[in-house]
Amino acid sequence: MGREATLNRVILQILEARGPLIPYDVCLQVRGVKGFRHTEFKTVCRRMQALEKQRWIAQKGTRLAQPGWDSTLYELTLRGRAALKLDEKSVDDFLQTANDEQLLKFIDSFG
Repeated sequence: MGREATLNRVILQILEARGPLIPYDVCLQVRGVKGFRHTEFKTVCRRMQALEKQRWIAQKGTRLAQPGWDSTLYELTLRGRAALKLDEKSVDDFLQTANDEQLLKFIDSFG
């Protein structure tokens, strides 16, 4: 997995654990993850823009970040949650352990 994909996963995990955050707060959390200590704010912003465009995260409103400056809050979408769940459990594991009802729902979702 490349560095961009790993950073995407870290951002999604942070938003899942912490709830809606502004990009600066996400960046502070990213820098606390081993291997990402020197990650630049602009890099986190670019990844968050890409994740929003792909609908993994969405805007949730604004919050005062500095006196007189509002910053956009971002939250994890259902698509983002699903991506994290698939990351935790491989499709092979799912197919091996799912009951018939879960398998039917899975099949129906692909219509």
